Amino acid sequence: MGLEKLLTCPSIRAGEKYRASQEMASLEDKPMVLTSHVDELNAYPQIFVPVIKKYFRIVWWADFENDQERYANEIQGILVNGGLPKITSELLDTLPNLKIVSTLGVGTDHLDLQLLKSRGIKVSSVPDVSSDCVADWGMTLLVAAARKLPEAMKSATDTATPFNYNILGKKITGSTLGIVGLGRIGYRIAERALGFKMRVLYNDITRRPEKEAALSLEYYSSLDKLLPNSDFIITVVPLTPQTHGMMGREQFKLMKKSAIFINIARAPVVQQDELVEALQSRTIQAAVLDVTSPEPLPPHHPLLHMPNVIITPHMGANSLESRRGVVEAGCESCTAAIQGKAIPREVVL
Repeated sequence: MGLEKLLTCPSIRAGEKYRASQEMASLEDKPMVLTSHVDELNAYPQIFVPVIKKYFRIVWWADFENDQERYANEIQGILVNGGLPKITSELLDTLPNLKIVSTLGVGTDHLDLQLLKSRGIKVSSVPDVSSDCVADWGMTLLVAAARKLPEAMKSATDTATPFNYNILGKKITGSTLGIVGLGRIGYRIAERALGFKMRVLYNDITRRPEKEAALSLEYYSSLDKLLPNSDFIITVVPLTPQTHGMMGREQFKLMKKSAIFINIARAPVVQQDELVEALQSRTIQAAVLDVTSPEPLPPHHPLLHMPNVIITPHMGANSLESRRGVVEAGCESCTAAIQGKAIPREVVL
């Protein structure tokens, strides 16, 4: 029973009504935010809803669409999860008291930053909470591809597949890893790679001597020189005009035929059709993609049917601890903006 009905129901005891009235008053003190929806597959799992409710009164997108007039003047923040709700000029026109758009992720390529700047609306992201989790996942995918884990699991568990003692993978220890983008996640991947006694090369628009010295990394100012020297290549760059499509036909040709390519960045960093060509022609040995365009891929897409490809559902940050931390951090930033305080993790527009 909802709180409003509880307060007016004659059969409910006075003590319960008092507790309900106190809870209602507490809710009224909280600011109101708009966000997407609860969906165990695509949006917020139910487990994170109480985290948001600690900070805000939540308006779910479907309720807002059905009754904009009821909520529009009270909404002061938007929590964007998985790219939803989409921030358009039409939406902003309906929210006169909106102060911030807080996106629950690292990237902001799904937001029209110039539009938000022109409306004087603050923006925050969560670039630092899930770095370790994503780095863990990057190394997990590297190991899975090197040791042909999907093939091995199918051989051991699929009764229609022969049990194969001779699935021969690729040795990781002593091999060379090329990291494209040595930001927070790239650096943490390098730390993990040293545990495998790998030689670690990196390419970045900025050289990072202090990080080189700390981990004995080797800097390559040219991506074209890093690629032919790497057994594994992992991309961890943000999506920008400079990185869009940076991995294409010419880059795949520069890689070793035995190279394994891993993308845990953004799908548009890779020219996907040209990756398909490189895999089909055995220009490179294998690819691992935590991101694709679109997500999910259509059923007949060639990448879904290649034995030398592993695809996972954009889950680099998906540990319980990491996702909870991301929601908490996004709510903290949103609260600060609403209160007129300095915004943690503000995106400078």
